[in-house]
Amino acid sequence: MIIDTHAHYDDEQFDEDREEILGKMQDAGIGMIMDAGSTILSWDKIVKLTEEYPFVYGAIGVHPDEVGNLDETQFARMERLLDKEKIKAVGEIGLDYYWDKENHDLQKEWFIRQLDLARKKRNRSLSTAGRLPQIRWRL
Repeated sequence: MIIDTHAHYDDEQFDEDREEILGKMQDAGIGMIMDAGSTILSWDKIVKLTEEYPFVYGAIGVHPDEVGNLDETQFARMERLLDKEKIKAVGEIGLDYYWDKENHDLQKEWFIRQLDLARKKRNRSLSTAGRLPQIRWRL
């Protein structure tokens, strides 16, 4: 059995053929897919995929390049979504200074908050982009 531990089938690029692609996965030997959330907008799509496909599981989180969209209301919503049976991790979270889209202090703040939530509720899926030395102390 093959396990895809990091996918983004919730992405709009799959809107036209998502059903066809996912419909063929099990015949191709894919036994499980972990669809990793990277934006707030991805969360509902991921939950829907986990409900429609028995072999799809989800991670709910906000990628470091998107943390400027995260606030307390959305964070509370993330915490509630993590109670769903097939949401197995907090992710995709971390520090990513490659594109420099978000302030580094803001990335660190939300990374710590999401990591603490992962410790409390679920596993974690990290995006380190060369920042492992900077985040190792939090793991």
